[in-house]
Amino acid sequence: MEKIKKAGILAGGVIGGLIGGTLSVAGKMSKVKLLDELGTAIVDSTLLTGRIAGDIASGAVDVVQGSIKKEKPTINRGVADLKSGGTQVFKNWKENFFLIADESGEILEGVKERNPHKVLSGTKTLGKVAAISFITVGAVKVEKDEPAVKAKKKPAQTAKPEADQE
Repeated sequence: MEKIKKAGILAGGVIGGLIGGTLSVAGKMSKVKLLDELGTAIVDSTLLTGRIAGDIASGAVDVVQGSIKKEKPTINRGVADLKSGGTQVFKNWKENFFLIADESGEILEGVKERNPHKVLSGTKTLGKVAAISFITVGAVKVEKDEPAVKAKKKPAQTAKPEADQE
């Protein structure tokens, strides 16, 4: 059922191109890098969603068709497609879980170190994940935001003179 798989990828590409492509072009025209990155990530994520949906739909059709016609190879091909789709969903979920955990840690580190670059970097990535999750129903493919610029450490505060402590 290669046609179903291709249809899934095509649908993902069309949706991603319309939404993500528009955002990406708007970002490039307005020189807003975040919009461009978000648009590109939406295109990548909708293609991934389309591929996963295509694999699962193709597998389901093959299993049903193979069961009706009593064709074991068709059933096996369908089961393999279903496993492939499920594996892709799990791998994507796991990658996103670690990305969210890493970026949350980056934000906390930035707050603790009073480094606004780390806080902003982590927040931008989490914002992209949230926006894309809304559109692609969880199949997210986001690149981590550029490394944060390290802030200079502030000198340690010295103890106040005894006269000031009263």
